[in-house]
Parts: sequence; C-alpha cells; structure tokens
Amino acid sequence: MSAPSSAIPEDTPGPDAVAALLRAQAPDLAGLHIRRSLASGSSNWVFRLGEDLAVRLPRTEDYAEDLLNEVHWLPHLAPRLPVPVPAIVVVGTPTGEFPRPWTVVSWVQGEPPGNLTLGQQERFARTLGHVLHTLHGLDPAEAPGGAAAGGYRRGEPVTDTIDAWADQAASALADLFDPSAVRTAWSRLREVPPPPAPPCLVHTDLSAENLLVDPVGQVSGVIDFGGFGVGDRSVDYLYAWSMFEAPARQVLREEGEVDDATWARARAWAFVGPGLLTIAHYRESMPARTARLIAMVEAVAAEVGVRLR
Repeated sequence: MSAPSSAIPEDTPGPDAVAALLRAQAPDLAGLHIRRSLASGSSNWVFRLGEDLAVRLPRTEDYAEDLLNEVHWLPHLAPRLPVPVPAIVVVGTPTGEFPRPWTVVSWVQGEPPGNLTLGQQERFARTLGHVLHTLHGLDPAEAPGGAAAGGYRRGEPVTDTIDAWADQAASALADLFDPSAVRTAWSRLREVPPPPAPPCLVHTDLSAENLLVDPVGQVSGVIDFGGFGVGDRSVDYLYAWSMFEAPARQVLREEGEVDDATWARARAWAFVGPGLLTIAHYRESMPARTARLIAMVEAVAAEVGVRLR
C-alpha cells in the first residue's frame, strides 16, 4: 500500500464513521483507539484499531470484491505460509453510512522495504524467494475464478493490445523517456516463451507497498491479498527490478528456483504493466511509487541494452 496524499477528500470516512460501524457490528472492539493509517492506499482506506488490529474499508465496489477475496483466502493461507499474513477478525456488512463490506484484520508487524543496504537486500530477497517458492507449491485446486484481470497478471503471450499499451505509454511519457528508446526496449522484451509450468497460486501484487521487513531486512509479513488467485508465477516477480539491485535479484531467483522462461516473462510484464502504465496513470498522485517504477523500467531496459534517457 502507498501513503495517501495530505489532502483528504470530503467523502473519505473518518474515525467517527469507523467507530459507528464497530459499535453496530463489533461492539467488543468499539472502545479501542481509532486513527488513520499511513498504510491507506488506492484500494482501501485503512485505520489502526488499538495496537494490534486494522480496519479496511474498500474505496469502490471493485475493491469490495477484492476485500472478499482476501476473506476467502487468508484463513487458508495463514497456516501454510512461512511468514505472517493478516488474520480476519471481523467481516462487516454494508450499512447506510458505508455501503460496502469491510473488515477488521490483525496488524502485521514490520515496515515496507525502503533504502536497504545490499546485505539487507540479499536477506530480503532470500526470505521473499522462500515465501514465493512455498506459495507457488501449494495446491491450487480450490482456487476461485483466477487471478485479477490483465495480461501481465495472467501471463498470457504478448498480444496486440499489450503492444498498444506500450506504444501509447511511450508517447504519454515522452517528457520522461525517449519514446523511440522505449519502443526499442519493448521490441527486445516482448518475445517471451510460454509458461513452463501449470498455473499456480499467485499473490499478483507483490510491490514494496505490500511487503514488510524487519530491521535486518528479512520479510516479516505479506499484506493486501485482494488480487490473489491462480495464474503464471512470473507475476509475483514483477517488482524484483524495483526492489533489488542485480546481486539481490540473483539471490531471489536462486531461492525461488525461477527458470529462465519465468524470469523473462516477469521482466517483460514488469516493463509494460506496473512499469510504463502505472507511471502514466499515477505519476501525479503517487510520486514515491512513480519514482521507484521509473528506476525499475530503466533497470529492465538496461538488461536488454537500452538507455531510456
């Protein structure tokens, strides 16, 4: 998740609205201290509840579906993963004051990875690789209808639509990158092999906002399972180029046992999906995320011999 802007829209629910929901549906928790959390992002408003809990309120109906996806999956995943994930404490129902389902979950300890030393990066990469190797090895037989929509999330072969995304983003970001360099990089990245393994369980959004680390850099928690489902495991490696320098990326590959085909797919989707498209859409509203993603697409392009600016 990413931090909200300092300007709070008038229709944003506040602590009083959260308190009313709790009094009506979870009165045993209503006396706990409520305050806004910097963990609020583009999908949910988040409030700290006491020291050990959080309230999550989806911003739209689409995000309400994601919230219910978390409710379905988190109890199944928690005992099977080697790292803490949020526990579902309360599933709230819509009211006249808040028209969507909402949840109370456990607060997972840790901080989003920031400016880590190379040693911390390698510990982060090693523990994340272990988490992903475990996740991707779980039985997907009881999966819901699949991972979130979008070619880079499902890992399909590159289509005309995805080529058009890259071309449009090259034009839209002409003040940041040389458009011809963007198109050259994409032409070298887009030829990817098919998935080398059957679909597996995937988180689909393992950005820095959804990972927590302890002071030495080890993964201490994974959050935001709204897009969880079944898909190509490459989707869970998209952000490797935004969080790790090259030596730590290699540690991640080794610990996750990532084959060449999966890595090539992850790199291609990273460039055009959460890279170019996210920069184009969120460069004004999420400057910190945008800065990381600019560095990411430059790192990906450099691997195929292209300087974007």
